[in-house]
Amino acid sequence: MNDDEDSSELLDYLAEKIPIAKVKRPHRNRGPITELTVDVAGRIFRVHRMKDALEVQPPVHLTAWVDLLLTRLSDAAAIDADLRRSFLRSGWALR
Repeated sequence: MNDDEDSSELLDYLAEKIPIAKVKRPHRNRGPITELTVDVAGRIFRVHRMKDALEVQPPVHLTAWVDLLLTRLSDAAAIDADLRRSFLRSGWALR
């Protein structure tokens, strides 16, 4: 993903919709999100905005990363009632 506006929108959307996401912003916590990290049952999902692209961990194609993240979040929410409520309040339908 190379379009800066699209990457900002993706990071903002994920930060808004994933209650357990931790975000980093530039100096004084202002400006666009530069990194988003989600710990799902001990597995870390991280996306870092580089100057001209997004870098994801685990290192797979961005589409596959988002799909894997959503699958793991849905699995975790199936067994964690608090997490499930958080997602439902944020407006996400679980798989």
